[in-house]
Order: sequence, then structure tokens, then C-alpha cells
Amino acid sequence: MKKWLFALVVVMMSVTVLTACGGNNNAQSGNTNNQGTDSTEKIKLEFLSLKQEQASQAAFKEIIKRFESANTNITVDLQSMNADQLKTTLRARAASDEMPDLVTWMKEIDPEYLLDLKGESYLSNLNAESIEAANALYNDEVYAMPIDNGYIGFYYNKTVLADNNLEVPTTLTEMKQVAEALKAKGIPAFATGSKDLSVAYMPLIALFSETVFGRNVNWSAERDAGDVSIATDESWKLAFDLHKDYVYGYSDTNASFNIGYDDANAMLAQGKAAFYGNGSWALEPIRQVGPDADIGLMAFPISDNPEESKLLVFPDTSLSIMKDSKNADAAKKFLEFVASQEAGEIWSENAKVSSTVNGVNVDYDPIAADINQYISSGQFTPYGDRVLRSVFTDKLWEDFSKYMLDRTDWDTLAKDLDAAWDRAKEVEASGQ
Repeated sequence: MKKWLFALVVVMMSVTVLTACGGNNNAQSGNTNNQGTDSTEKIKLEFLSLKQEQASQAAFKEIIKRFESANTNITVDLQSMNADQLKTTLRARAASDEMPDLVTWMKEIDPEYLLDLKGESYLSNLNAESIEAANALYNDEVYAMPIDNGYIGFYYNKTVLADNNLEVPTTLTEMKQVAEALKAKGIPAFATGSKDLSVAYMPLIALFSETVFGRNVNWSAERDAGDVSIATDESWKLAFDLHKDYVYGYSDTNASFNIGYDDANAMLAQGKAAFYGNGSWALEPIRQVGPDADIGLMAFPISDNPEESKLLVFPDTSLSIMKDSKNADAAKKFLEFVASQEAGEIWSENAKVSSTVNGVNVDYDPIAADINQYISSGQFTPYGDRVLRSVFTDKLWEDFSKYMLDRTDWDTLAKDLDAAWDRAKEVEASGQ
């Protein structure tokens, strides 16, 4: 795995680094049960979170409030930021040897900076399959504690379809017919754009999860063994073609570079587009715009066989403790509370996602029924970009839009992606 933190430490040591107040207290000792502690030692846990959505922040704040009321000597300082900000902050903090105590897990964080949670008793409160999937990148360690199961699929506005006498498409032929019918009426079939490339990137993840891993769960292992390649596998090309020809091709291409994340959420909620490819995190902002909008969730039909349509369902939000935390015991106590049914219900009700805590079943939104249907029928895959090496996904993110916008051809892109796959494998093997 790419050790980007380690590689930048030497560079960062040579410049002036601004550091935030970190774990500046001695480690807490004593038991780590969920009944609170009588210790008078004041401990401050610094928690860097990737969850910027209002509902997710509110959920964390409520969880922290209840935790602090039971552990009066511990306070939790929640700091929300985006992925780039978190990477930059951790690089600087590694250089100054002032790492935070808790973070929302990212696969780009090298394991040498994370605390192995294997054997912690509170993990038994969580769905074992979710824990295994969240730590699929590692050997036998547990660095990430998943607190919810997310998804990436295609939201659809039922009212838009009904008003235009259209049915929810279950095959690729039907999707073509629906998209053409909407186009004839001047309605973008898909809400997407290029102002914020994540709006376009998310549906591509859903698509290659279906076309590649939905058809062959062993594809990565076979690629490492040299038995398959992106250049020769039609499943990868299919994902990129569906993305270019449908998700982008039937969107408002004239306004593409003026449409960002908030705009796309609003388009779907307000019925200005029929479909929108994104993840579980988009549900809350969609509901903010259209609380009563009649929204469903579906997997994109990748062929004329409806059974090939599989929803990407995976552990989403996970928490990690930094190995150099000066307050590791207190941080474990916090994770123990997060893994409780009380905290699980708070998170699920507010963030509108399914909890990994055993026994927590919150009917957080009507689309929960759609998700459960895919899961119960076995029409889902847990393999998306999070089980791929960072060097490869960095290249994927860098180049995917070139194909979408006809700035490169498939042979060139596939060759570059295969080269990136090989580099990623070499980097992991060398321990760089």
C-alpha cells in the first residue's frame, strides 16, 4: 500500500508546520466499560471527521454529548473536514509528531499509523461481515470499526417517471427507451455534472462494481496473477461506456461544468432529472431539498438480464484510533460507546443509513425497503473502489473524465490503467 504519510514526513520536517492542538494529555488508565469513569484526570480526544453533512455532524455531536455525560473527565473535540483537508492535516501532524486521537478511516492512511483493534470486546456488538469487509485491504488486522453500511446506486424520482408514463427500467434496453423518451421532452435523464468531478465519478464506481466485480468476485486476484487485464476485459469497457453514453450522455451536457454536488442533489429532489448516481451520503441533502419527494433506489441495468443489476453495498463510515494517540484507552472507551445500541440508533436515525450495530433496525427512509430487497435477493456486491489499491484509484480518479468527455480513447485509457494497477501492486509489495 502507498505509504503517503511516511513519504512526506521528511519533506514536511524541512518546512514550518502549523499544528492544531492534539492529544496533549497522558493516556487514561483503568477499565474501558461503558459505565463511565470516576477518574478526575481531564482528557481531551481530538477527532478528525470526514463527515461534513449536517445530519452526520448532528449525529456525532449527540453521540459525543451522551458519551461525555457518562465520562465527565473526557471531552471529544470534533473537527469536520473533507478528504483532502484530512490528508493534508495528517501529513503535517505526522511531521510534528502530534497525531490526533481518532479519525474517520481512509484507506490512504498507512496501517503503521493506525491502532490494531483486533480482540476488542465491543467489536462483538457489530456485524462481523461488515468488520471483515471494512478491513479487506489488510491481512488479519482490524484498523477500521465500521458504524454503518453505505451504498452507491442510482436514485430515481418516481414522480418524473409517472408524469411521463414511464416505468422503472430493469434492463438496458428499457433504460435506453426511458432516456430517449425523456430527452424528447427536454428532460435530462441523469443529474450529473463536471463542476465537481465526484458527481460524475460516483456512478462510475457503481457501474464497474456491477460489470466487473458483480460478475467475477475474484477479478482482482486474477488481475494480480496476470490472468486478466483491463485492456482485454469487456466488463471494464462496458462500465466506462455506460458511464459516458448514459450517465453523462443523457445529462444536461450543455450545463455540465456549472453543475456540482448540491445542484445535482436538487435536480433529483425537485424533479428536474429522473436519475442520479451517488451514495448513501447524498440522501440527507436530497431530503433537505425535497423532504416529501417520491424517491427510489436502483442498481443500473447493465444488460438485458435484470439479475445482473447489482447494488453496491459496503461498510461506509468507519472509525480508527491513531497508534501514537496519547489517549488510546479513552479513545477505545469512546469507540465502545459508538458500538452500543444507543449510539447506533442515534447514528442511523440522523444520518439515514443502516447501522452495523447488532439489533439496530431503524426505518430511516422509504428507500430502505429498496436496499433491503437487493440484499435479501442477493443482488448486491460489496466490492467497489475501496477494495482497490490507492495508487490505482488515484489514476482512475485522475483520468476517468477524459474518456467521459472524449479526450482519450479506450485503448489508451485501458493501457494507462493497467500500468497503474501494476505500479500499485509493486508499491504494496515493496512497502513504500
